[in-house]
Amino acid sequence: MKNLFIILIILTLSTACDQKKPVKKTEEQEQKTDSKVVEVTEKSDKEYKTNSGKIFIIKEDITSASLSKISIKPKGFEFSKDVIQMEESDPFDYALVADVNNDGFDELYIITRGAGSGSYANIYGFASNKDKSVSPIYVPELSDDEFVALFPGYMGHDKFYIEDNKLLRKYPVYKKEDSNDNPTRGEKVLEYNLKMGEASWILEITN
Repeated sequence: MKNLFIILIILTLSTACDQKKPVKKTEEQEQKTDSKVVEVTEKSDKEYKTNSGKIFIIKEDITSASLSKISIKPKGFEFSKDVIQMEESDPFDYALVADVNNDGFDELYIITRGAGSGSYANIYGFASNKDKSVSPIYVPELSDDEFVALFPGYMGHDKFYIEDNKLLRKYPVYKKEDSNDNPTRGEKVLEYNLKMGEASWILEITN
């Protein structure tokens, strides 16, 4: 009986020690706890059809609150079957299909929009080469002086659209003292022209 009593005391002390003993995390567990997981969400595919029956399939993977990965899959083009990737782009806003250069074959224009308060728009183009292949359209980057001359009073909130087969860009014009939500100088409209350069198609402002 005495031996049984001693055994019970030893078991009780052993259990108490185990409960007080801290659990040490492994290095792998600590890394998993401290790391931040960026959730990647995927928007449903969007299809845009040209007048000649060719198709552009656009897919967007949202990698953060302000960045996306956009892929374009041409369908029906004999020599263009690979997916075109736009890495680390502003989020996708909408797309336009139009024959801006009047060669009988529609281009695809993708408009992205910044996540900031200005909602600045950007345009990316993809031209059809007689419906045989697809090639990116080069959009020249403007210098600061060129931008000021072409975009007086610009503070974002712009929109690209097609009218009479012309690619136009409209934005509200701001005075220096205007707040971002209250432009007071009306609107300005710019027209874009698509032409063939030495190595690629070029989209440039005409006015």
